[in-house]
Amino acid sequence: MFESKADIRKYYSELIMACLEKRQPDNIPEGIEAEELINYAKKGQIYYPIASSLIKLDIDEGLTGKIRNDLKVSTFRTLMQTVGGREITETFEREGIRHQLLKGAIIKKDYPSPEIREMSDIDLVVYDESLDKAAKAMEAMGYTNHGLIKHHMIFTKGNNLHVEVHWCLFDENVDHNQHVYFKNFRAKLVDGKKYTYEFSHEDFYVYMIAHMGKHFFETGCGIRNLMDIYIFWNKYGSSMDTRYLDKELAKCGLSDFEKNMRKLAFIWLDNTECPDFYENLFTYMLDSGIYGKSENGIWGQLAKETPKGKFARLHYYFPSYKFMVEKYKWLENKAFLLPFAWIVRGCSAARSNEARKHKQLFENVGDENATRMIEMYHKLNLNFRR
Repeated sequence: MFESKADIRKYYSELIMACLEKRQPDNIPEGIEAEELINYAKKGQIYYPIASSLIKLDIDEGLTGKIRNDLKVSTFRTLMQTVGGREITETFEREGIRHQLLKGAIIKKDYPSPEIREMSDIDLVVYDESLDKAAKAMEAMGYTNHGLIKHHMIFTKGNNLHVEVHWCLFDENVDHNQHVYFKNFRAKLVDGKKYTYEFSHEDFYVYMIAHMGKHFFETGCGIRNLMDIYIFWNKYGSSMDTRYLDKELAKCGLSDFEKNMRKLAFIWLDNTECPDFYENLFTYMLDSGIYGKSENGIWGQLAKETPKGKFARLHYYFPSYKFMVEKYKWLENKAFLLPFAWIVRGCSAARSNEARKHKQLFENVGDENATRMIEMYHKLNLNFRR
């Protein structure tokens, strides 16, 4: 779980900076294979900056040909997403639907070239409007409506356009505090528009960290998030109101998480000395792909149950009343039913593939690694509550 990926971390820094600076990268160090670099990059959705630098080196011709084709496809997808996002905002503005583009569709613009920052889908939120109206507008543009999933609707158009239309900015089932925080309207109208909104740089950064924290708490998250922090902070850090930023991050319970993730982002991409904690954190994120792994979902919850500096497997099998009441609301003010709730939880887990993955990971990991994972989540301090 914590087998160091320090060599990959350092060389990924070189490849990404070579892409951003439009220069030739250093050669691949001994002990690292180009295919390994490509595989991690694909899983973490940082393929473009890694591959566009590797292609400048003397590597296998077959791999070079495949990379060239992949980069063409990636660039075309970015073009389609850019055009698609513009078409949606123009249509929603014309139809009088209050909305705002989110996440990757915004931060792509802060990279030297938008194709460097890959994204799976176009995310936007609709404010105080009928979702039926937004759905009809999307369908009129030729999108297929795949219905409601959690707190968003999913639309697709061809192979390159995947759109998520949200009706709230943060899922209450992950953290009630942040759900309430983001319900407080924070966006402002884009200049010259009546229905198209955007965040200030400070509020965008808070939301970006909140979205990253959500993924990290639930399943872990990938290193592309660190690249976003590095790019955004280098571009806007000196002009942002840091007092406001610190205050808002604290309101969301994200202060420790942001501080550590920003430190890791600069350690990584500036290629400076990396203490063990950040080396382990980078390795965990590298292995998490882009949105984490479902089996990683146990660690954030266990950290809430386990006192700092201690680890007991008993917490996994018999969670506390405080933990259980989040999941089973009928337990509220009925602590005497806790043993029955444990039985219900066990029976539900036996029927769940995801729960079985959690159990398998938990039972296979050694106490030393489990303790390190718990300590990592304690230090990041994502104390989310439903």
